[in-house]
Amino acid sequence: MVGQLVFTPKGRGKVVSGRLYGLRVLRAQANPEGFWGERRLSRAGKNLRLEGILRVLVPRDFARWSLLERFGLRPVDPERLIRAQAGPLALEALERRGQPPHRATVALRGLRAGRDMARIAAELCPKVRSLVIDAPQGGGELARALRQEFGIPILPPGEAGQVGLYFQAGPAPEEETALTLCGPRPQLAGLALAAPELPEEDRGDLPLLAALWEGGQLRREDIKIT
Repeated sequence: MVGQLVFTPKGRGKVVSGRLYGLRVLRAQANPEGFWGERRLSRAGKNLRLEGILRVLVPRDFARWSLLERFGLRPVDPERLIRAQAGPLALEALERRGQPPHRATVALRGLRAGRDMARIAAELCPKVRSLVIDAPQGGGELARALRQEFGIPILPPGEAGQVGLYFQAGPAPEEETALTLCGPRPQLAGLALAAPELPEEDRGDLPLLAALWEGGQLRREDIKIT
């Protein structure tokens, strides 16, 4: 289950069960203002952790994670959601470059050719001209499997694509349009994910979208690229 920290004038850190767009959450209410604000936030974090919560949704622009981290709490990581949307993100990035996918190369770069890289590569193979597979661990095996299955050119790591999908943050990317599919603040080359059916203040909240998607309250088609 996911926790949610909510700011309310009379909140003192009490935890109650609630629903957030259909997702069951444990909600801690706290007033962060005034002399006792830090103590109230700490009490909220402690109470969430005592209830077994590890991941917490917080108000927009929340800047006091150090208080929650003392209790082992962390943000909801959007990485799984971003990688689930990586294929459409790559195709949208090509479109915004004015590059038809069937004439384009997409590079997939990471330390290891794991399940996510293989799935994204298989999704892109029928839609692009070629791929670059750049992964020291397992990249060669994945490239051979893709050639055999889809029959498209799989280029060596030294080649560059029009768009690059990066599975780890690292040195400067080789592609002019690079999407980093990791970390709490993924870099998506000006693209963003949104759920248009949610209220305006929440539709672009990436941790919230990730929690709703993981909890089955958002389908892949409910999430749009903006």
